[in-house]
Amino acid sequence: MSEQDEIRSAYERYAATGRDRLWDPSNRGYARLSRDRDATVVGLVTASLPATGGRLLDVGCGDGSLARLIGAQGSGASYAGIDLLPERIDAARAAVPDGSFVVGSADAMPFEDDAFDVVAAITLFSSLPSVALEQRVASEIARVIRPGGWLVWYDIRYENPTNPAVHGVRASRLRELFPGWAPEIRSTSLLPPVARRLGPLAPVAYPVLQTVPFLRSHLVGRLRCPA
Repeated sequence: MSEQDEIRSAYERYAATGRDRLWDPSNRGYARLSRDRDATVVGLVTASLPATGGRLLDVGCGDGSLARLIGAQGSGASYAGIDLLPERIDAARAAVPDGSFVVGSADAMPFEDDAFDVVAAITLFSSLPSVALEQRVASEIARVIRPGGWLVWYDIRYENPTNPAVHGVRASRLRELFPGWAPEIRSTSLLPPVARRLGPLAPVAYPVLQTVPFLRSHLVGRLRCPA
């Protein structure tokens, strides 16, 4: 089985077993996590784009949700996305008709060198099933981003004992994947299993619990491509 087939099989298992219900937006704690994540990522992307708009690539774009959020900011950026799953690309094209979405693997992207001002990798690397694939995807990102451009990052930093299809990516590994890039990275997001259990206490409890460093499950920030 290829590495890409492993990724496809993982998402098929999520749907077949109901694991995808863990990301239910009606859950108050998870909804708070999602809102905070989206606001942070959009802020980073907006701050990293040139004042004239620029070009943004979302690697592992899913249904184009980041494109919709960025479009709502009126940044004027042109948007491209790539995802391994055709049904997600179909959804992205329907939701964001002025974007450019392609089906493909992130280790062989059909884009020119230095084509993008900003590349987003949102919960991407934690789903890559091998160190070799991680390195190939990192090399492709470095190829398509312009010198001095930004990689916007959000991904888990802890291992997930209930889901062997994902793995944590710590700051040390991030530096290995992008050597020489200038990082601006911090921990964020309350551990999802804790957030989901907050119920009606979420508005009060979530911001308090998120101040505890070891309860923050993800890394977020940006890395600057060497000029």
